[in-house]
Amino acid sequence: MQQASEAVTLFRRHPQPLLTPVPELPWASGAVFNPGAWYDGTRVHLLIRGVPAGYRRIRLQDVPPGEPEWGFEPYVSYIGYADSTDGVHFVIRRQPLIQPDAPYDRFGVEDPRISRIDDLYLITYTALGAPAFARPGCVRIGLAVTRDFQTITKCGLIGPDTTDKDAVIFPRRIRGRIAMLHRIVPSIQLIYFEDLEQLFKPPASLWERHLATLDEHVVLRPEFPWEAKKIGAGPTPIETPEGWLLLYHGVDAHHVYRMGMALLDLDDPRRVIARTPEPVLAPELPFEQEGDVPHVVFPEGAVVINGELYVYYGAADRTIGLARASLSDVLAYLRRCVVRQTS
Repeated sequence: MQQASEAVTLFRRHPQPLLTPVPELPWASGAVFNPGAWYDGTRVHLLIRGVPAGYRRIRLQDVPPGEPEWGFEPYVSYIGYADSTDGVHFVIRRQPLIQPDAPYDRFGVEDPRISRIDDLYLITYTALGAPAFARPGCVRIGLAVTRDFQTITKCGLIGPDTTDKDAVIFPRRIRGRIAMLHRIVPSIQLIYFEDLEQLFKPPASLWERHLATLDEHVVLRPEFPWEAKKIGAGPTPIETPEGWLLLYHGVDAHHVYRMGMALLDLDDPRRVIARTPEPVLAPELPFEQEGDVPHVVFPEGAVVINGELYVYYGAADRTIGLARASLSDVLAYLRRCVVRQTS
């Protein structure tokens, strides 16, 4: 009980949303949520998912048991850019950074994450090749790159020909290779690319081998009731002396989204050093409980500024929230959640 109580009080959250829909920006007039983040030592770069106003709630047809029965139409997401010098007060650029204008993502570009390898920012995002909430849909991993958050180059789809999302690239090479987490329901998996060239154009054989042995590549599986349905990687993993700090979301049987944390080995991220048995962030505030999709805290961006961990999260698929904690306190808490390794 002491551990659960500590988990609840570990993060301090802003009582109001950090960013909300902007009526004068058509691409972000209906919803602004699920942001990826990167801190360059001076400025926080935030990539935000925006949806134009005018969508309406619809009942979905042929929904599998246990899945949500409601969706929205028309519902096409854009990815925009905002920046801040203090990590709290952001200015949103008027024009979106990534638009749904390719055949593979024309029905939406969603949920960006940012990493940096060499001098290149790598942006993974969910690419929709079919209408949102379609049954079945076409949900894949897209990649875009930039050096300055001004000019964007789309690299196309880099994931397998199956429903796959929540992809995020580690911010440095691991044993010379580029590592990426992704999520094929219900677990989080890890795949390696030999170099940037293979990342940009992965051969079909790479994913064929990976899918054929998918269970061997699992990093985390749902283990606790609050994440029983599925889990997914959140922000770009943060390198600490004790391991890679991974924030992730878990979904329970009632479709409530919460945040957990794990610590992964620096040289072998498939080895889980520690993992929180209880969520450390749950939908409690009104803007987290009420929105387009209620009861959602969806962590997707995180940076460390002066020893403090800033976590940017989507709240109820409508707005963006911010929670903060001392990085040293986070690591101290994880030390008490060490996973017993089995042979």
